Amino acid sequence: MNTITTRIRRSLSTISTSQVAMIGAAMAVAVAARLLPHPPNFTPMAAIGLFAGAVCLRPVVAASAIVGAMLISDLFLGFHTLMPIVYGCLLVNLVIGARFVRGANGLQFGAASCGRIIAGSLIGSVLFFLVTNFAHFLAFYPPTMGGLAACYTAAIPFFQFTVSGDLAYTGVMFGSLALVSMKSGSFVGTRKLATQSVSAR
Repeated sequence: MNTITTRIRRSLSTISTSQVAMIGAAMAVAVAARLLPHPPNFTPMAAIGLFAGAVCLRPVVAASAIVGAMLISDLFLGFHTLMPIVYGCLLVNLVIGARFVRGANGLQFGAASCGRIIAGSLIGSVLFFLVTNFAHFLAFYPPTMGGLAACYTAAIPFFQFTVSGDLAYTGVMFGSLALVSMKSGSFVGTRKLATQSVSAR
């Protein structure tokens, strides 16, 4: 327990002012997007996880931002029994961003990286759909194949909003990073971040 606490404190102590601003802005946007009227499941939560993992924001910090934004908005929307499942599925996007989107060579904003970004977003959407709805089936539907089919059938109309929301917010976040990198002439900056992050753990 002390080791975990020490690692968390170390992660928080090395956050720059710009990172704090970025985390705060992401949390504010996430909370607002969940509380303001929007299509079902059309939120930036998964995209924030994917982006944070891909650009090497420290996992503890990124996870805290996602969970914090969810908890704040759920205070107003209402808590429910499946919250741990939902939160866990959103946090998986950190791993997808770090291991799949960024990969071993860092984020380069070429055609291959763009393909991985889109694929990573879709993988996160599909996993969220499959896992959360299976949990919903176990909690609220008859434990039969008919109940399972009914659960996933009822969820299909919402899946289109999950996919479109994840892709839209992912495009905005990575597109903004690409524009900033282009203006500063540092497209390889994320590879540098990857190297620094590994050595700092």
